Amino acid sequence: MGKKFLGYFGLVGIIFTLSFIVLSGNSKTVVSTSNINSVKSLQAVHIVNKYNSIKEAEKAKEPTLYNSFAEALSVASTSPVAFMGTLTAYGPDCPGCSGNSACPPRQNFKNGNIYFEDQVYGTVRVVAADRSIPCGSIVRISGINIYSEPILAIVMDRGGAVTGNHMDLLFTSQSNLEGFATSHNIKFEIIRYGW
Repeated sequence: MGKKFLGYFGLVGIIFTLSFIVLSGNSKTVVSTSNINSVKSLQAVHIVNKYNSIKEAEKAKEPTLYNSFAEALSVASTSPVAFMGTLTAYGPDCPGCSGNSACPPRQNFKNGNIYFEDQVYGTVRVVAADRSIPCGSIVRISGINIYSEPILAIVMDRGGAVTGNHMDLLFTSQSNLEGFATSHNIKFEIIRYGW
């Protein structure tokens, strides 16, 4: 009976040990998966925090308002600047327009897409500006007659008549400017100078 008893406990012990190993193995897999997901979640949090800190840092830099467009641009590469000017509107089908942006990546506007997806600022409008303002510059535009809040736009286009403190906001077509009228005393804030 002693050998049978020890054999029985031995068998129960082996079953218990195997069950423990199997269960432990499963919990290790779960823990491992949890750690992978935690790392991915942590990476996502770091990316979002980096994005938010860039946005906050740029928001914290209040643009200096200059009376002269030339004076504003002389320091725009080192600090945010603002100047007053005129805003007009255009469509990709305007006379003399190709329908594509003058700036890389040469986005096609004929499909009705008047926005650009910026890596830092997200979805922004497209604006044509003087050649002295580099492509990729982000401009906060305040005082537009059809918008109650300032909008963000990216310089992605040029125009023969768009010079100095004059910018041209892109709409879906020349015949559909959504009630926009040429606006004077518009505040342009260059919050990012070029790419």
